[in-house]
Order: sequence, then structure tokens, then C-alpha cells
Amino acid sequence: MIHSGSISLKRRLEDESSCNEPARRPRGDGLCVSRDPSAGAGRGAGRRIVCGVNFMDLGVRQGIAWTEIPDPKVMGVEGAGVVRAVADGVDGFAPGDRVAWVYLPGSYAEQIAVPAGALVHVPDGIDDATAASVMMQGLTASHFATDFYPVRPGDVALVHAAAGGLGLLLTQIIKLRGGTVIGRVSSETKAAVARAAGADHVIVDSAGDFAKEVLAITDGRGSMWFMTAAAR
Repeated sequence: MIHSGSISLKRRLEDESSCNEPARRPRGDGLCVSRDPSAGAGRGAGRRIVCGVNFMDLGVRQGIAWTEIPDPKVMGVEGAGVVRAVADGVDGFAPGDRVAWVYLPGSYAEQIAVPAGALVHVPDGIDDATAASVMMQGLTASHFATDFYPVRPGDVALVHAAAGGLGLLLTQIIKLRGGTVIGRVSSETKAAVARAAGADHVIVDSAGDFAKEVLAITDGRGSMWFMTAAAR
């Protein structure tokens, strides 16, 4: 059930009776979020649970991540839901608001206490599954293309794992900012996915022998920067 490599490969958790933990009261700057505003304690009513599934979740299952958290662990780091309650002093959110959050361990839950700083409002035109799937990868892609290196018109970027979830989002942001994308993938099937996302050039390579092709594409100049969007 663990998927990686595409933002469309996100699991919808459909067994709403599998979580029996009671609702947590929000404290400090927190909000209590569930999957439906009419949900009772420990149950999500009406809506399916929608959580983002990331490759790092596999690392948790294998015991190489979150080792400081005792077992059994509730996994997951992103999701989308509906605000049930708001702690005193929190502004900008109200019960009934549709929200999504980023990096909150334990997100595979029907109800969860979320710091307000980790939440964003979800517009009506975006469904829960999409909102839950893009927070981690979307913010990472935005950081790399707008903060770590603000892409400018004419820049050439080499994006490794260009058909993965992060690579697809990064490609689109680079294109929106006027850059040229050279995407590297491991198969022809993935090459089609990278091109559909807007990659100007796609290199199919799984052995690490891509430098010559990059130089050929850029007339010997090479790329201005590169980004490894691999899962590991």
C-alpha cells in the first residue's frame, strides 16, 4: 500500500472504523481537525480519510526513521480534513473550515491536533485527495525553485527523477518561472510522464551516464543548477 514516484499515487484510507482514539483537545496554538464537522469522538463521519503517503513512511516501517518515537507508531505526515475546534488565541481558522497540513507525525488518524502554523485553507476548487497529496512535495518544490535558487527566465535546470511527485511539481514551477527543464528518468514510460508535465528535454538513464547528453542539449554550457528529486 506504500506508493512513491507520482503525486497521483496517494492512498485513500477507506476503513473509517479502524481508528478508535478519542478526539484530542486543542492546546496552545493548536486546532482539532477531523474528516467531517459532524464527526463524533474517535470516528470520522461522512467522508473518507484522505492522507498523503510518502516514501519516508516506508522508512518508518523499516525502523530507520522516527526511532525516537516508541512503538506502536501512528504514521503519516500530511493530510486534509475539517476543523472541529480551535484553541484560544488562534486566528484565521474556524470550525468547519477545510484545511490541509504539512509534516505532522501521526497524520494517519481520523482526528488530530494540528499546530495552526502547519495548516493552510483548502479552496473549494481543490478536492481533499489533491490537497492531502501535495503539501510535502509542493512546499519542497516551491522552496527549491523560489528560495534556494530563484529560477529566472532562461535558466536551465537538470531535474533528476523528473517523473516522481516532487520532480513533476518542480518541473511545472520552473516552467512557470521561465526556465528550461532537462528531466532525467529511468525508463521510456517515465519519459512520457515527464514530458506531459512540461519538461523541455528528457534523458532516459539509470546508470548515471547523463552528463554528455546534458552538455549536448546545452551546446556545452551545462545546466545552471540541478535538483535531485529522488525518493532516496
